[in-house]
Amino acid sequence: MMMFQIKAKSEGLKVEAEAGNHALVLDEGSQMGGKDQGPNPLQTTLSALASCENVTAHMAAKEMNFDLKGIEFDISGKFDPKGFMGDPNVRPYFETVTVNAKVRTSESEERLKELQERVEARCPVYTMMKAADVDLQDTWTIEP
Repeated sequence: MMMFQIKAKSEGLKVEAEAGNHALVLDEGSQMGGKDQGPNPLQTTLSALASCENVTAHMAAKEMNFDLKGIEFDISGKFDPKGFMGDPNVRPYFETVTVNAKVRTSESEERLKELQERVEARCPVYTMMKAADVDLQDTWTIEP
């Protein structure tokens, strides 16, 4: 088992987190009462998804002897703030997350599909969202 830990302190809506040797600043925009000194938690979650899929893809590509030269992600999430604001009939997290991945590779579409399936089955952030019944819409394409 692996254990991950962060330490965080808040100043208003801003959080300064220490993750190992790294510092992160998260905040909310002025419309939510923050000072926009960093991405908000939901933006950070989508960034974590991109990073996790990238790491998982590189690991799976190595196992498959897949020529992975890089991935460019465009990820968006649909969120109804009514749940966050207290409406018990609306969930307080993403309803839909759309992942568009442009993969730089010399591989075929068939091999790309195999890589995508491995990533979606093994990526911890992706599978956590899937377990939370987030509607995940994924498109992986080859970028020449």
